[in-house]
Amino acid sequence: MELKVGDTIEFKIDELVKGGFVGYIDGREVFLPKSLSGLKWDKEMVGKVVKAKVKELKENSIVADRKAYLREVEKWLDTIQGQKVIGVVKAIKPKGMVIDIDGVSGFVPKEEIFYRNIRIEDYFEVGDEVEVVLVDKERRIFSIKRLLPNPWEDLRHIKPGDILEVAVSHITDSGLFVELENGIEGFMHISEVNWDGENDLNIGDRIDVEVLEINPDQERLKVSRKRLLEKPAQKFSKKYKEGDIVEGTIVKFISVGAFVDVDGISVLLPNRFVSYKKGETAEDLFQIGEKAQFKVISIEPDANKVVISRKDVIEDPYTRFEREHRVGDQVEGVVRQIADFGIFVDLGEVEALVRNSDYQGIYQPGDNFTGEIIELRGNRIKLREL
Repeated sequence: MELKVGDTIEFKIDELVKGGFVGYIDGREVFLPKSLSGLKWDKEMVGKVVKAKVKELKENSIVADRKAYLREVEKWLDTIQGQKVIGVVKAIKPKGMVIDIDGVSGFVPKEEIFYRNIRIEDYFEVGDEVEVVLVDKERRIFSIKRLLPNPWEDLRHIKPGDILEVAVSHITDSGLFVELENGIEGFMHISEVNWDGENDLNIGDRIDVEVLEINPDQERLKVSRKRLLEKPAQKFSKKYKEGDIVEGTIVKFISVGAFVDVDGISVLLPNRFVSYKKGETAEDLFQIGEKAQFKVISIEPDANKVVISRKDVIEDPYTRFEREHRVGDQVEGVVRQIADFGIFVDLGEVEALVRNSDYQGIYQPGDNFTGEIIELRGNRIKLREL
């Protein structure tokens, strides 16, 4: 290959030497001085392919100047600013395409190919010619879509609250992408699919959605399907009213109670409505999948909230204890808690207090206790040590 000073060459860096980099072209050594390279003198550069200008020709070697090549590229990039140019696809990568334009490498990011999300391999292959425009000179970023009609302009009349018909285009863990008729894609977070936060849609499904946010300039569209669906609490209120007794299944425990499925609708069982026993939680009393009867305490359709109670469908254990016992009866229990003023004794479903003046023994939580009922009034039970 006949070369002359000023020609552009391309070579692979084979080794690092004192003062620069060495590669070969047709058996001739190419030396790229570090000062003319614009590269970091590092082992990571070995194996990299670079372009440079021929600075000096010797009998069996070439001195290269990469900075001169970069200056030429910079000038050339200035001349094509805003112009349509032809590039050739050199490589297809997950994040975009590497292209060659008159010997200069550039990159077309995936989001700069079309206005909708695509699988690049379905539209392009290595060797294809593409029309592009420069959008970032410093990083040599080019765009195909900037030369195409912008379908986002067709959406400028759309505003939040509008209803659109879309098709589900693909599904991710965080949500669904939906496509409008003009190819624009919007995003629907998983929490906006329906009221239970689970996806029940498939690719290709056509649905109506409500626009939550739209910004054509930033090419952003967020939509919701659940806003168009009846709230579960509204549906519940059509069948039940406050005070009704319903059957439900425990489906999930949370810190404040449990979620219960009633006819396919998730309702809340707060811990304070679980039982009459102080401190007892839904998780203490139930297992996942267990069925039980509950009383509807409140229905708030607008807030999408239904609250139910377990303890309101069972007899107050203090009422039952008072019915089955009398002052003077002997009872046995287990010490639950030591307080400054006495001890609390667990009698099964109820709890009794033994004041310091009514016992002499030394007790620890878990110890057995035998006593006599000295006061029995509602949820006030007092014992004296026997």
